Amino acid sequence: MLEIALRDILREELGETYTVSVNLSQPLPQRGAGKVMVSFGGAPENIDLMVDRVLQEVKRLQQEGPTADLTTRARESAKRAYETSIKQNGFWLGRLQSAKLLDRDPRLILTRPERIDAITPSVLQDTFKRYFPLDRYTIVTLAPEK
Repeated sequence: MLEIALRDILREELGETYTVSVNLSQPLPQRGAGKVMVSFGGAPENIDLMVDRVLQEVKRLQQEGPTADLTTRARESAKRAYETSIKQNGFWLGRLQSAKLLDRDPRLILTRPERIDAITPSVLQDTFKRYFPLDRYTIVTLAPEK
């Protein structure tokens, strides 16, 4: 959902980049040691503006939550990704390994569509409040040599 919002802002609204990616990395089996990474490219002189806009959007999502439209777009994107993933051996291998490692019922893999449907703007707002603390982040910039 954040990726869709940031793509709208950084690419469409500001016209500063073509691509934005948002990725979660959470090592198993330990929970709570994850990180979210937002990546984008842009002209060096525009990076501060873009970083500020990303942080502003995270803060807005914490305070106001996403719109119903953004939530719907995120749900549809997640459903399409799931429908594509379930046709790939790597998806099944990873999910079955995780289920075994965490001692979970592997049939839960098949409940993903229902879990996607359960996402609401308020669920997303709570997620941003809980997992995106604005007092704990790192900014790394790769700039061309002068």
